Amino acid sequence: MKKALFLFIPLVLIMNSFAQNWTEPVNVSNMGGFNQLPDYCFNNNGVIHCVWVHVYETNFSKIFYSKSYDYGSTWTTPEDISLNNEKRLSQPHIICDSENNLHVTYDYDTGNYLETLVYYKKFNGTNWSESFVLSENMPESPANKLVIDNNDRIYCFWFRILYNNGTTFYRYMENGEWSDIHIPYDNTDYFPFVNFTVDSDNNLHWIGAHYHEWQTAYEIKPVYFYYDYGNDEWSDFVKFGERYSWYGFDIDLDVPENPHLVWQEFTNDSIPPNDGTFYTYYDGDNWKTPELIVEDPKNQQIIIDNYNNPNIFDTEKYENGHKILFYYYSNNIWNGYILDETPNAFFDLGAKKYNDQIYLFYTKSLMGEEGQIYYTKMDMMTGNIKIHTPFNKLKIFPNPFKINLTISFEIEI
Repeated sequence: MKKALFLFIPLVLIMNSFAQNWTEPVNVSNMGGFNQLPDYCFNNNGVIHCVWVHVYETNFSKIFYSKSYDYGSTWTTPEDISLNNEKRLSQPHIICDSENNLHVTYDYDTGNYLETLVYYKKFNGTNWSESFVLSENMPESPANKLVIDNNDRIYCFWFRILYNNGTTFYRYMENGEWSDIHIPYDNTDYFPFVNFTVDSDNNLHWIGAHYHEWQTAYEIKPVYFYYDYGNDEWSDFVKFGERYSWYGFDIDLDVPENPHLVWQEFTNDSIPPNDGTFYTYYDGDNWKTPELIVEDPKNQQIIIDNYNNPNIFDTEKYENGHKILFYYYSNNIWNGYILDETPNAFFDLGAKKYNDQIYLFYTKSLMGEEGQIYYTKMDMMTGNIKIHTPFNKLKIFPNPFKINLTISFEIEI
C-alpha cells in the first residue's frame, strides 16, 4: 500500500559559540504604547529604512518611519509619515529604488474592512509626497504587498476577500506612471498572495494560500507560482501539504535561483491539532519531500544565504512565554538557537539578506498593551551546512503546466 510521507529530520536545540554571530537585539521604535508590523529596506549606501504601525487605540493608528546610518546600531527619532488624524492603518511596506527614492504603501481604514483601501506615498530624498489611493474604486482591499524588480518596476498587490471568493489584484509603476489594475487569476478560487522574491530576470516568485471554490477554508494549502516577466504571463501553481495550512508562508531563492518554501501546517487530526514548520525546495529537477523541522511554531521565515545554506526562523511558545528560534542544518541535524525570549509574545518576523549578512526585524511585547520593534543580524556562515549541488534555474520556465498541479509525496510500504 501507499502512505503519505513527510520527511522528519532530528532537531537539536543548542546554545554554543555559534550564538556569538548574532548581535544583541536593538530597539528600533523606542516609542511607548504598541508598535507593530515593521518592514524595512536598504538603499544603495547601506542606510536601513524602516516603517511600522503605532497603535493609539482600537480604530486609530499611524505609520511611523526611522532610518539607521550605521547598519542598525542607532536609529533616528521616529517620524509620523501618514499624518492621519483618524482611522486605523496597517501593513506598511517600504522599498528603495536605484536612485534612493523611497516608496511606501499601507492599508487605510482597516477598522472597517468594507472600506479598506491601499495608499501610496514617495520620498524623493527631501520631501514625502501626499498619500493617494492605489486601489481606486475598490473598497475592502487590504493585505497590500509592495515589490520592486531590478529595472525599478514597482508592483503593488492587494486582496479583495469579497470578490469572487477572494481575489488578488495588482498594478505597477514604470517611469513614474501607474498601470491599469490587473487580475492575475480571474476565477472563483480563494487565492491571496502571501510572500515573494525576485530573480535576476525580473520574474516574481510567490508563495500563496489557495483553495478551490468547491472546497472549504479548512482546505487551504500553500502554493508556489510565478510571474514570467519576459512573456508577461502568470504560471499555474504547484500545491503542497496534506492538512490545513495558513500561517508562516515564506519563500526565498538559492544561488541558482531555485525556490525554497516554508509554511505552518497541521501535523495530525487531533483536537486541538498539532502543527509544525515544513520546508521544501526545488533542486533543479524535482521538488524535494517536505521536511518537518519543528512542532508548535508560528511566523515562519526563510533566508537562503549566499552559500546556499537554508536559514529558518519562527516563534514558539514555552512554559514562561515565547521565544524566537533560528534553525540551521549541520551534520544531518537541524540545529535550533534561541535568538530572543519574552514573557508575553512576538509578532511580525521579517528576515532579509543584505550583502553577507542576515537581518531579522520583529515586534516584541513584554506585556499586553506594549510592543516595540527590534532587530538583530548575523554574518552569513561559510561552513558546509547544507550546500545544494548547483543546478540550472527552475526548469518550469516557461510554464509547462496545463492544469494546477498538486504535489503529493508517496512511498511504497
